[in-house]
Amino acid sequence: MSLPRSILQSTAKYFLLIKAATDIKNKAKQIGMDGIQTLVEAGRSITEIYLNGCSEEKKVQKRREATALFQMGVTPEMLWEEVIKQMPELGDILKGKGNYIKREMKKIEAFVKGEQ
Repeated sequence: MSLPRSILQSTAKYFLLIKAATDIKNKAKQIGMDGIQTLVEAGRSITEIYLNGCSEEKKVQKRREATALFQMGVTPEMLWEEVIKQMPELGDILKGKGNYIKREMKKIEAFVKGEQ
């Protein structure tokens, strides 16, 4: 007996969401919370800094992964929510920074569309 397709798709979607959020969390830990706070307060894009540090091959891989997530119905908002679940201290830094978060979402969307 096999699992229904919808359960498999839901499981795959959640697994990929957690994997992507964990990747972001690990990069955030490399930067450090003090560094992230400084970047956010200065209005510097964490997304751009991350992408600028990636090789072209890594960018292709990340774009492919993000495209798969978006095709499964995962939105940038869902991704950020998962990152903040995994790193509540990041949520504290971003509290009250709605415009900053919106800009980061747009940068993620632009990257997935190949505009960045």
